[in-house]
Amino acid sequence: MGTARFLLPEFKKATSPFFRDLRQFSSSAALIRRAWTIFPEEPESDDQDGGSSVYRRALKYQRPITIQYDENLRNSVSLIGTIDYPFKKCNTTTGHFGVHTILNVKNSPGSYRDLKVLLKMWNEMAEISVQHLKPNDLIYVSGYLGWYTKLEEYGRCIRCHEVQVKEINLVAQNGLAPACKKSKKLESGDLTVDYAQKKRDRLHLWQVFFANPNEWWDNRKSKPHPNYPDFKHKDTSEVLWLQDNDPPWIKQQLQLYDTRWREQSPENTLVPFGL
Repeated sequence: MGTARFLLPEFKKATSPFFRDLRQFSSSAALIRRAWTIFPEEPESDDQDGGSSVYRRALKYQRPITIQYDENLRNSVSLIGTIDYPFKKCNTTTGHFGVHTILNVKNSPGSYRDLKVLLKMWNEMAEISVQHLKPNDLIYVSGYLGWYTKLEEYGRCIRCHEVQVKEINLVAQNGLAPACKKSKKLESGDLTVDYAQKKRDRLHLWQVFFANPNEWWDNRKSKPHPNYPDFKHKDTSEVLWLQDNDPPWIKQQLQLYDTRWREQSPENTLVPFGL
């Protein structure tokens, strides 16, 4: 078995909470392509000069090389996650074609909360993405990390992160391409199982809502039409409707949410709805 030595550049240590979380999922796309040297394991015997084992150890544990600063490496990240919603066209005055979506990145298979990152693709990359990718596809992306600001429901300005995508690939799931997995599910035709899964997904979405209600628009008092969703996620556009057969815990949590909202908001404040 050979010993791999990666040739890594020196980066400034990131200290923000976002970068501490991001380090669990990401690595530089440029570094992934960087070659490494394999040193084969040799018998633990010295040559006639008695210096071969010392030399091998020096090679194995030598100091990483120093490289020149490259602007293209700055804030480069690589992520694997699922596409959250269909691609939407970017509003631009430059004439370039661009689309965006949200990438859900899981910390671990059983993690409760995903890391959500806005993805932006431009020109040929945007056209390829629209033509070949869809929601729930598992993809690998690499590009440049940036940020943008948006207003929360109560008018507070928050900073969110985005990636300008330069490379994108589909990721096989359990040995099957995403399209194959979807075809197998459609061929089963088990409507009962499908309904039960949708119900579980809906209840899980309520749990996501109660975990961070500030990430959702509350439209109950300002619906543009009766069929408009009661709650809509600000980034992912996921929606929730109240139903008569909702479990009691949903109604109880909503009462608690409404009580806290009234305590934090001035009277007669209008609640904006998602567009």
